[in-house]
Amino acid sequence: MMARNMGGRPPARGGFGGGPGGFGGMLPPQKTKDLGKTLRQLLARLRPERTRITISAILALGSVAGTVIGPKIIGNATNVIFDGVIGKSLPAGLTKQQAVAALRAQGHAQIADLVSGANVVPGRGIDFTQLGQILALAALVYLLASGLTWMLSYIMAGVAQRTVYGLRRDAEAKLARLPLKYFDSHAHGDMLSRVTNDIDNITTTLQQGLSQILTSTLTIVGVLAVMVWISPLLAVVALVTVPLSIVVTLLVARRSQKHFAAQWARTGTLNGQVEQVHTGHALVQVFGRRQKAIAEFNQQNEALYEASFRAQFLSGIIMPAMAFLGNVNYVVIAAVGGYRVATGSITLGDVQAFIQYSRQFTMPITQLAGQLNLLQSGLASAERVFEFLGAEEETPDKVLDSPALVRDQVRDSPHPLGRGRAREAARSHWSTCHSATSRRSRSSSTSILRFGRGRRLPSWGRLGRARRPS
Repeated sequence: MMARNMGGRPPARGGFGGGPGGFGGMLPPQKTKDLGKTLRQLLARLRPERTRITISAILALGSVAGTVIGPKIIGNATNVIFDGVIGKSLPAGLTKQQAVAALRAQGHAQIADLVSGANVVPGRGIDFTQLGQILALAALVYLLASGLTWMLSYIMAGVAQRTVYGLRRDAEAKLARLPLKYFDSHAHGDMLSRVTNDIDNITTTLQQGLSQILTSTLTIVGVLAVMVWISPLLAVVALVTVPLSIVVTLLVARRSQKHFAAQWARTGTLNGQVEQVHTGHALVQVFGRRQKAIAEFNQQNEALYEASFRAQFLSGIIMPAMAFLGNVNYVVIAAVGGYRVATGSITLGDVQAFIQYSRQFTMPITQLAGQLNLLQSGLASAERVFEFLGAEEETPDKVLDSPALVRDQVRDSPHPLGRGRAREAARSHWSTCHSATSRRSRSSSTSILRFGRGRRLPSWGRLGRARRPS
């Protein structure tokens, strides 16, 4: 038995010796092994929720529509105020064309261009009735968009929690179907990390990522359409920063992906080491492994710190970079838009709305960049969970025949000993099977600890049962 333990069975992962994740072992930074497969498995988990996801998409479309229309309505309110201020400064009794001609005759050609591009009535001030109606409409639109956003968040929270509930249920059932050799070859802390930390990370990804990605994508499309409708020239200026944003996002995401995978892998390794040292604390003290255990913990902790720091630092670079590009975009749009307002090519309200649209256009791109890092972290955790769920299961034991089934078989078949002895043979057959099963159960529940040079501790599996040494 000792030879089989030393040669026939792989050393316990994360044990007091070497091996992956054990003392001295350290997982190098690795990317997600099969991103497409993991994504397909995660989408398959979401398939039962497709009706709710469709409803969420409709709600997101309505919410984005309200958010996109809002700045244009506010721009119309700005035009009412601007037209009233300019019209009040012009002499009453003139038409707009006469006022423009008078300004040009006085040498104020630039002001004349500004007045010609506005909807002013000379001598009339701000129309507060129209202004109040526009502001009331804007408030109603924003209120409706907020309500739809709340409903979207409520539904997507339910979708995420039900999906993760199924993952936890399957993980719990999987633990009961795994063979003992799986527990011998995997650190218990790593398994706990897969069914707790990784599943919690998937929850965060689904609850925050799905709705955010959906609304951000729809916002980009809707805002871009309105920007082209207001001013194709300013839309082209705003789109200049998009390729730069995509390049920055891809460069950072490519470097941070492997560190996110390493972060969760090293979290499992550290949990495994802590769990084993805590469980075998008495043995660590007896064999003088306390200092080595502390050194191993410090090493694993340092490795987790490095992976987490690099992953979070690289993902944190995206937001400031996108904010810088957004500010550059804002300055360029303000300068070009101001010039076009002065020349009468566009109204002041449209420029104001366009500046808001430029913010709304860069903000979802920034959010998508941030959600991309969250999605990478979630997929790295999902891959670990699906690896656990896809592990080889224990083959079910053959079910012994029940006394009633044996009796029925004997009764229905001819027996040379007669009916009375046939019943006695059936009872003898069942008693023999039951006795053998009881002996195996008692022998398998007996645990013997052996200490000494060259001896290995018995492998403990589920329910505290140990292998019976020969």
